[in-house]
Amino acid sequence: MTKLNSPKVLGLALGCAALVLGAFYASADPKHSEPKHFLANAGTTFILYPPSTPGGPQSHNIDGVVLFSSLGDCTLHATANLVTTATPGQYLVTDGLFTFTTADGLSTLTASTEGTLIANPANGYMGDIQYKVTFTGGTGRLAHAHGSAELHGFVYFTDIGLTQPGQDSNAYGIVPAGSSTGKACWLLDGDLDY
Repeated sequence: MTKLNSPKVLGLALGCAALVLGAFYASADPKHSEPKHFLANAGTTFILYPPSTPGGPQSHNIDGVVLFSSLGDCTLHATANLVTTATPGQYLVTDGLFTFTTADGLSTLTASTEGTLIANPANGYMGDIQYKVTFTGGTGRLAHAHGSAELHGFVYFTDIGLTQPGQDSNAYGIVPAGSSTGKACWLLDGDLDY
């Protein structure tokens, strides 16, 4: 039987400790790190379609550009529903789905949203929007993205209740009769990990 002297025992103990710590750090899942704070600003256009039933929700498509402090330049395509409330000039925004695409086109970031639109009492063509945004994943380097944010912004309706099917006054192409078009600008403030 070989006796180990103190320096050999200490060296062996330190070596084992280093192996255990190395294995621990190597097994840490980077997908579950703490989200990082970001800011983003956007300019978008939208089409608000007439309800399929009187008084029912109105679906709308949103497209635009977004500058993220963490992701850089992105494009946006989104859908959501606008629901009338009992309070005149106040609406709920439900079932929102946002897809942000990075400038190189290699990654997308997806989010679900819900919020409110409150018409400006001085001008019904304008309104303030507030959404809660929950990031739900994506593709490419953003496949495991998660986090949340708050969106605050302003909308302006440019054509209300279009009556001419196929009207192309704002380069939207064919817009169904009874639709409305508009523009919005907004800020996004939140936390995101990817």
